[in-house]
Amino acid sequence: MIKNKSPFAREIVVTVFLIILLSVLCVKKIKDLKFLAQESISQKNEQIIREALAVYRGDNEGLCPIHLEALKGDYLDVLPPYYYKGQASDKVKEGSSYQEIFDGTGGWLYINNKSDKDYCEVYPNAED
Repeated sequence: MIKNKSPFAREIVVTVFLIILLSVLCVKKIKDLKFLAQESISQKNEQIIREALAVYRGDNEGLCPIHLEALKGDYLDVLPPYYYKGQASDKVKEGSSYQEIFDGTGGWLYINNKSDKDYCEVYPNAED
């Protein structure tokens, strides 16, 4: 019978394994929390843009800007980003209808066609 030189070797291996397992679980949870925070920020940023559009319309007899960039300066310091797949994007795709310009690549969609039901609306250019 061979005697184990370290009577606590098994306990040490189990302890190290548990520490590694808990570390992996914590890292995953932190990553999930980061994405949840970014989603919340994106929703708030969308609300900020919609409010700036409402103020713009109030100042311009109900008309909307042709380009969302027109909000910069008097209504927004910068166009706030939309977070998609962990990446921030403030790019804007503009067009006459949601179906025409949506491609799911991140950033914002802005409908600038007066005859469209979504005229003067801004949407995330991403799938939920």
